[in-house]
Amino acid sequence: MSVYKEGVMRSLVGWVSLGVLMVFVAGCDVPTVALPTPSRSDWGRFEGEVVASWDADGRLMTLRDDFAYIDPTGKRWLAPAGTVVDGASIPRLFWTVIGSPFSGRYRNASVVHDIECDEMREPWEDVHRMFYEACRAGGVEEAQAKVMYYAVYHFGPRWELIAENVVEQMIGADGQLLEREVTVQHVVRIDPPPPTPEELEQVQAYIVEDDPEPEALERFSRDSLHRRPSRGRRDFTPRTDAEGNPVTPSRETPSHETPSWRERPEANAARPGDRSARTDGQTPSRRPTGTEMRVPPISQETVEWVSKIVQQHIDRQVGTPRPARYQVERFRSGYRVLVEFLHEDDLGQLVPYEGGTSTARVSRDGQVLEVVSGFQSPERTETRDNRRP
Repeated sequence: MSVYKEGVMRSLVGWVSLGVLMVFVAGCDVPTVALPTPSRSDWGRFEGEVVASWDADGRLMTLRDDFAYIDPTGKRWLAPAGTVVDGASIPRLFWTVIGSPFSGRYRNASVVHDIECDEMREPWEDVHRMFYEACRAGGVEEAQAKVMYYAVYHFGPRWELIAENVVEQMIGADGQLLEREVTVQHVVRIDPPPPTPEELEQVQAYIVEDDPEPEALERFSRDSLHRRPSRGRRDFTPRTDAEGNPVTPSRETPSHETPSWRERPEANAARPGDRSARTDGQTPSRRPTGTEMRVPPISQETVEWVSKIVQQHIDRQVGTPRPARYQVERFRSGYRVLVEFLHEDDLGQLVPYEGGTSTARVSRDGQVLEVVSGFQSPERTETRDNRRP
């Protein structure tokens, strides 16, 4: 046989063998694995466009058309027309590295996220995860989306169900004004303290150096962030004096122990009316119709007492003392506290910083009822309270 014919025969035998092998494999029903091709559609999709008009203050934006995000599971997150958004659901300090919430590729995600944080209809963990997925659906790069996800998950809005004692007024059968104290439950914002400039640097270093998955971002707590060694990170070793003793930064809050409610000078006057049963809601007190509730003037002792309550709440959340200034105001049946956080600058001075503010609401008996990032005006708090069931 010639060399040419021998080559042809070998080729035919090879092709026949390959065909037999393919038939055998098909008969064995061997499963095939399709390699996923990442695409923006894997993160869900948006319905409509963000069509809005700026309000007169230039800070708020009102949606003119319905807008929605459909997440990868098919859940629809609606941003209805007429809703007002302000981008406050994203910690303001992070705006310095990601830009304004109403600009860039994450604008669509920030609009839906803002509304969900205001309505508080879903668990805060689910809302923040939706924000990350919506950012990716909008084309935000992975590293930037992770920085933003850590920001909202660990520093952004949170809410929980609390019980609060409130006074209800009613007119009795004899025409007398009756009051009774009842316990109601509602969902309120309990935001963590805002991030410091040092934490912003730590988050960026963590994302760049470790490239964590979203689940790892959720587990990596604020305390873990502080203890993580990082290249180029500032030295957070406690400051010491000439003898090597630790120096605690001066604080703008009183250092004495928090007095109990009954030890306060206004303890009796701050309660409207003389009740024989305060909390069971069964035996309301009486007083003449038209009598106004007595509101005692706020004293320095009260300012220190309320400030200490909020300070302790913040320190428990962070795990370490946080320097801050506190301004206490009388508000409705309790107190409104404006908190201005401080951080140590390059000269070792405690100074305020952008986005480092919170507003707390404290009841007359010393319960922290709400903490919202940023300074909240009394009008906005009033609107939020009236919306509660």
